[in-house]
Amino acid sequence: MIISAGNDIVDLQAIDTARTKNPRFYTKFITGPETRLYSRPQLADMPFEHFVWLLWSVKESVYKFKQRHNPGLVFSPSKISVQCINSPSVSTSARLPEEPIEVKGFDKQIYYSGAIVFEQQELYFRSVVNNAYIASFVNNINSFENIYWGIKRIDHTGPDFQSAQVREFILKKLKQVAPADAIKIIKNSSGCPVLYNDMVEANLPISLAHHGHYVAYAFHLTNAPDAARHSIN
Repeated sequence: MIISAGNDIVDLQAIDTARTKNPRFYTKFITGPETRLYSRPQLADMPFEHFVWLLWSVKESVYKFKQRHNPGLVFSPSKISVQCINSPSVSTSARLPEEPIEVKGFDKQIYYSGAIVFEQQELYFRSVVNNAYIASFVNNINSFENIYWGIKRIDHTGPDFQSAQVREFILKKLKQVAPADAIKIIKNSSGCPVLYNDMVEANLPISLAHHGHYVAYAFHLTNAPDAARHSIN
């Protein structure tokens, strides 16, 4: 099994709703069969603009997941095929939590789920969808029990501020679950964030995302504390 991480987030207050609904826009990355997924009963309550950005966030997450092991990969969203979308069993709430969300797995969460095919490989996603943001997370097995993830609202939308905030967010969590003396995040030559400890690459895949007033992270870590320490050290 390939061990990787991929996530993406979309601030729904930062999108252009009219442009999103225009076929000249969304057909650049959503195919005909994918568009027809929207007509299925399980998505009846989802606004179309949310559907469009849900698919975008899933495809971006797939790209980040695969890029870690294929640095030369070019993002071609129309080649990433969303096969199905399953709605939550419990109605979603538009009310945002007061504190940042930081969770391991999705078993007790309200989420959308589904499958994707890319380069003849099947992958799976979980997505949190509400009126403020859409956040998606991808794995190559239909289990997310070893995926840690977090979502946080930030005060400013400048790129440097977003980047600094998401790194601070994930590093704080990593120091709790996989303690190490000198961990830092460095972008590799293809722009993928990589975790290092004392300038040695850690065997712990991470993924970062930011858009508008939201930042999000994901990383893959096994349950055992010894395995966590070994991943960093």
